[in-house]
This record gives sequence, structure tokens and C-alpha cells, in this order.
Amino acid sequence: MKPWHLRHMRALIYLMAFIAGGIIIAVSAWDAASFGEAMVTARQLFGLWSLAFLLVSMSAGPLTSVLPSFPLKIHLMYGRRAIGVSAFALAVVHVACYIVPIAVRNWREFFVQGALWIAGLMLSSIAFVDMAVLALTSRDSAVKRLGGRRWKQWHRTTYALLAMVLFHAILNGADFGCNHAPDVRGPMDAGALVGFAIAAAAWLILFLLRRCGIRWPI
Repeated sequence: MKPWHLRHMRALIYLMAFIAGGIIIAVSAWDAASFGEAMVTARQLFGLWSLAFLLVSMSAGPLTSVLPSFPLKIHLMYGRRAIGVSAFALAVVHVACYIVPIAVRNWREFFVQGALWIAGLMLSSIAFVDMAVLALTSRDSAVKRLGGRRWKQWHRTTYALLAMVLFHAILNGADFGCNHAPDVRGPMDAGALVGFAIAAAAWLILFLLRRCGIRWPI
């Protein structure tokens, strides 16, 4: 019989994502001078956490393949779908924190920042639709309905998804984007960009090692 934490792994991951969301909301509201400032901070943090969950879900397969004796291998394999769904849930709140205030103020703010800004928004729209489809098909019933081969082909779009999300963050990110939204007042901070660039590079290395059939017992 499986240990309780494996039987309830997906529920535990969803609970962790819910708690993370609550902490983000509390942190965003704590020192905010206004509701708008709180929404900017929340938008930024929900986006960063969504990207983090996405990277973890994508790294589970390559990591456990390259390091077959990895201590948390079973936990990652049981929970990677839930991690991906949690990434989408956080992305939903991230998008809402951007769309709702602008729709209330002036919808023209979607377009005032120029071509690169609009390109970033278009990338984010495509990525969001892809994440939605992946989240909706992250069930055993979806695998049976689509067939294993077609299901795998669709879920391989995560590779393009990661690239789109990273480019969206570079073009539109409230923290380190090339173009700040009209409601962003703080200075740019490249710390998060460097961190996620390193994480993405680590995933790419693991992915290439798996493709080459390299395994390192630990």
C-alpha cells in the first residue's frame, strides 16, 4: 500500500499552491500604499510563482531520468501533473490582476506601450491558451480519450510554452521587463530574471542529457 503522502500527493500540491496564493495576497497588501500598488505586486508575484511551478513540472521528467536514484523521484512523478495545473491556476490570477484594473481604468492602456509590449501580450495570450488546454487534459480520463500518443504530442508543447512565457516575462515583466506597464512605478530588478534564466538553463541541460541517454546514479 502506498504511503499516505503519495496517495494524497496531488491534493498536497494543490494545498501548497493555495497557501502560496494566500501568502502572495497578504504580502502584496501589507505595505501597499494603494489598491493599485497591491495589484501590481500581486501580479508580479503570481506570475513569478506560476513560472516557478511550470519549470518544476517540466523538470520532473528529465531530472528523474538523468538521476534515477533522486530521493524525491516518486513524489515528483506522482505530482508533476498537479504542479502543472497549479502553475495554470496561478497564471489565471496573474492575468486577472493585470486585466481587471486596466479594464476598469482605461482599456487603451493595453496598447500604449508600443510594439514590443503588444508582442509580449500576444505571446502571453497564446501561452495562456496552451496552459489552459494542458491543465484541462491533465487527467487520466483525458489520456484515455485522446490516446496516449496524441496526448503526449500535445503535452510536448510545454517546450514552446516555456519559451513563450520567458519571452513574455522579458517583454512585459513588472519586475524586469523591457517595457514597464503604466501602473508600475518601481525600478527594474534583474535578480528574478537571472534566477529564472539559471533555472531554465538547468532544465535545458537535463533535457539534453536525457535525450542523449545519460544517467548519473547518486
